[in-house]
Amino acid sequence: MLPHNKSIGPEASLFRTMKALVAFMLLVMLALPAMAHSPAQVSLVYDNQNQSLSVTTTHQVSNPSNHYVYKIAIQKNGTQILTTEYKNQPATNTFTYDYPINTTKGDVLKATAYCSIAGSRSAEIIITEEAKQVA
Repeated sequence: MLPHNKSIGPEASLFRTMKALVAFMLLVMLALPAMAHSPAQVSLVYDNQNQSLSVTTTHQVSNPSNHYVYKIAIQKNGTQILTTEYKNQPATNTFTYDYPINTTKGDVLKATAYCSIAGSRSAEIIITEEAKQVA
């Protein structure tokens, strides 16, 4: 017959503590991707007269100093022409950056916004008319 009051040795206690710690770390690691997310939307508007591309990004975060869009990369006709990096985002939800870019009719511009933690989102626009000369 086994005694009802059997104490656990130090090795067994350490083993249980390690198992609990590993389980906790796994839960934390599984939760991190749920907190990180790519930008929800990227939209582009091109101003032919001023030869300027407006990139509006929606990336809802609680603290734009720690979780933010850290980079906007712009391609023209499949070639990388501009990359701008940031240390935070100017708003907790939607914001716009403007970039001077010369284009001609038929050019394809693509902008990609990159999250500082995980993910990215892109948008494309085709230039449909020639730039108007400013007098």
